[in-house]
Amino acid sequence: MRRRKDDEPPVPEDCTTCGACCFSTLPEYIRVFGIDHERMDDTAQALTHFVGNRCFMKIEDGHCAALRLDPVEGRFLCSIYAMRPDCCRALDRGSGACRGELHEKRERPLIALERLRRG
Repeated sequence: MRRRKDDEPPVPEDCTTCGACCFSTLPEYIRVFGIDHERMDDTAQALTHFVGNRCFMKIEDGHCAALRLDPVEGRFLCSIYAMRPDCCRALDRGSGACRGELHEKRERPLIALERLRRG
């Protein structure tokens, strides 16, 4: 197992306490391929949008529209977890991609939770 450098943020034990990978301001952040779209029900498909002939998850309030924030428990839950796109399925906790997301965006989920708590 790779050792964590002192300047790297620790990887949480549970992804639902982090949520950094679900945050972005880019409307073309989470690609939804045909196989992903077929797996989704109508509710999940309503959370997508097309740019030309490419499909993406909608971004709302700086995060994926499927993400549900629980300000009481401090959790980040995917409302379409069983139907989530393959790019989300492929992101393993503690992987290089996960660590990159944490490095770049670890404060965004905390800011979003605080905003909800203030109401």
